[in-house]
Amino acid sequence: MSKQAAFNTLNKFATARVQLIQGMIDAGYPTAEDARNVVIEWACAKTGAEFRWNKDETKAMLVSSHPKYEAAKTTVRDVMLNLQGTTRRQASSAKAEPTKTRVSAEERAAYEAFLAACGDAGRALTVFKALTK
Repeated sequence: MSKQAAFNTLNKFATARVQLIQGMIDAGYPTAEDARNVVIEWACAKTGAEFRWNKDETKAMLVSSHPKYEAAKTTVRDVMLNLQGTTRRQASSAKAEPTKTRVSAEERAAYEAFLAACGDAGRALTVFKALTK
């Protein structure tokens, strides 16, 4: 892995997604997670912020008490989103797919039998609440 090659790529292509991704792969950082540490180092060098390594020296972390923290955090976020093939706007507007629940024929039959035994939906709700206390 060549940190200098990664820095050169980040300096040259930080806003051009395809070139950024290809340049990081060529520099020896094939995934966004592999590139995260060097992106943090680069963002700190670019913004004047500070970073530290964890105890194992395997993960770079921004120092949140540093005055330039927010600038570095935004820079890291934007570059990482670009490496992941998205943008800040796309990431913030992404919504989880609604969970679809299917009721089996047996469950539907049991529900209908329960409603029939209770007489109406209001009574069924009252009975259900009483049974699930």
